[in-house]
Amino acid sequence: MKGAAYGRQFARTVFTRLGAQDHTHYDPSDFGCVAYEGQGYAIRGGNHLAGTHIMGTTKTNSVVDKNQRSWDHENLYLVGGGSMPTIGTANVTLTLAAMCFRSSRDILKYLH
Repeated sequence: MKGAAYGRQFARTVFTRLGAQDHTHYDPSDFGCVAYEGQGYAIRGGNHLAGTHIMGTTKTNSVVDKNQRSWDHENLYLVGGGSMPTIGTANVTLTLAAMCFRSSRDILKYLH
């Protein structure tokens, strides 16, 4: 919720600097409406699944390297959103596509 609150404050700052008006309305009867620190928010999970096998720089701080290759099993690539330790509020499609292209290049190098 702290992230959502920060995002709202940041948006307000941007709107103010642009001279734009914020007409956002949060309906308490909306299934995703929640209150946090006296403010209403519409929080709806997008099922953007991520996590479970974190990507990192060494075997001691992660499960896979930057190419999503397992540190423990040389021929195992854990390709997908599991390598992402966290996500923002938007779709992860482009990030996943980029990560998969990187993995594909590394797999091809490994096979040659």
